[in-house]
Amino acid sequence: MAPQAPIERLPVELLSYIFILGAHTPDPQDFDSESDATDGERTREGHEPFGEDEQAISPCIFSSSTPPDVFAAVNRHWREVALGTPKLWTRICVTIGDLQHNTSDGGWFPAVSRYVSRSRRCPLDIYIDARDPEWDFSEDDMAGAVVSPYFDDSYGYVHPFRVEHVHYVLNILLPHVARIRSLAILTDRWAPMQTALQCLSFQTSAFVSAPDPLPSGLPLLESLVLMRCNEFVSYHDRFSPHGQQGPAYLPFRGLLTASCDGERQPAALLPNLRQLVLSGVHLDWSSLPYLLPTPHDPDGIGLKRLELSYHSAEVRPDEQQLRRILQKCQSLRTLTVQVSGPHAPEASDTCRSADDAPPIALPALKTLKLGYYDVQPAVALLGMVDLGTVENVALEYSYPGRDETLDGEPLLLACSAVTSTASSRYAQPVFPRARSVALRRVEASAETFKAFYAALPSLRELSVAQMFLLGGESLMTRDVDLSFVPPEATAHPFAPEPSAANISEVFKSWTSVPEACASATVGRTIIARPDASGYGFDRKHQKLC
Repeated sequence: MAPQAPIERLPVELLSYIFILGAHTPDPQDFDSESDATDGERTREGHEPFGEDEQAISPCIFSSSTPPDVFAAVNRHWREVALGTPKLWTRICVTIGDLQHNTSDGGWFPAVSRYVSRSRRCPLDIYIDARDPEWDFSEDDMAGAVVSPYFDDSYGYVHPFRVEHVHYVLNILLPHVARIRSLAILTDRWAPMQTALQCLSFQTSAFVSAPDPLPSGLPLLESLVLMRCNEFVSYHDRFSPHGQQGPAYLPFRGLLTASCDGERQPAALLPNLRQLVLSGVHLDWSSLPYLLPTPHDPDGIGLKRLELSYHSAEVRPDEQQLRRILQKCQSLRTLTVQVSGPHAPEASDTCRSADDAPPIALPALKTLKLGYYDVQPAVALLGMVDLGTVENVALEYSYPGRDETLDGEPLLLACSAVTSTASSRYAQPVFPRARSVALRRVEASAETFKAFYAALPSLRELSVAQMFLLGGESLMTRDVDLSFVPPEATAHPFAPEPSAANISEVFKSWTSVPEACASATVGRTIIARPDASGYGFDRKHQKLC
């Protein structure tokens, strides 16, 4: 008889743990060694706690490329151990590649059913990526597109991940909704996302398979990410596809124990939600607060990260709705609003009542990211929130093309103003504790930038990308580290190689850069380097992962 391999003599518990590490730990080439998080902040499965790391759209993204099925296929002993380890099967990732592996009877996503069964009662992390790298930005499978930079009448395209696929896979998963710890759904088009929202609402029993009885809440759910990855449609006031913006769904509405119109306010459906990302996806904004943890709930964790991005003006929340949402976010640490924000209602009385209301206190808020196309929603947001605790600020002109007529001067002036009489910090700077500020493609006058920098008393790090460094002389006497990327830096004939040097020496070599840029000899150091896509923001709107 052949001698037994040493690994075969390991205790089952240890071998089981090795399997979990092998399947759930990121591959070495995918591990970001420069992450600011310490090992102590990471979970033992290799991903950041929800709400702490803005890249943590789903733990499934950080899993190894070795699936659990590999361990179960080595030999009989390993298969018994793998099948006896429910936690090994808790990460369910669905992509268009799964459509090529149908069962003999024609069923879709056999691996999903297998993982759900083998995970038993363990919490589930679900990642549904219905995007196609070859997608042509069309909203249907006919030639052309609704909003597309690649319109071609002679070109036909059929998206491989269709509405029926979304419906099918969610009907496998949602009977186990009480076990879901994280749920991320990414689509190219609106129709699959709309189908997903209809399923998640649990309002039509004939449309979706639901647990019986329905749970009164989902205490395990920590992260909900819904992304329609087409930013181009958000730059139009009207929603696209036209006429399909309604009805506005609310995930898990069928689980509400009391009506929103009743005297008794329903309890939070998601008491432990820590991350909510709505990118290109609008909901029933008036009812959204019912999903969120109760403020100051000692037993709840509280929402840590909120992102609202890429919403057409027609489907954005108004100021009153956004205020009610933010008032439920007392534990919020990161707020990202990009091409979204409060939509000004037509009724002037509603506007006036919102403006007179005191700013919302978010005592844990540390990071604010604003990406604008129209500056007015961003300016309105600044007036709605007390930003006295914010330490990291990022401002970006988010439209892909450059339009100097759509400048950010009103936004910078709003950041430079002192707080209003309605604020508890009356006559103080808007960002008194902001140490790190990132600006990308922000257009304004030199005088406006001077006022902006002067209103940042705690500034220590300034990042400027794809724009000229205007108003820099106001920083000459301050101890500020500067990272600077001028417009089209790599194509400029006088641009030096990326390096770290005294800022005055760097600008001496850029003799043909406009005078406002060349005279800005400020701060301690400068790092001049080619622009990286999405500086200051996640550029996840196209092909994440």
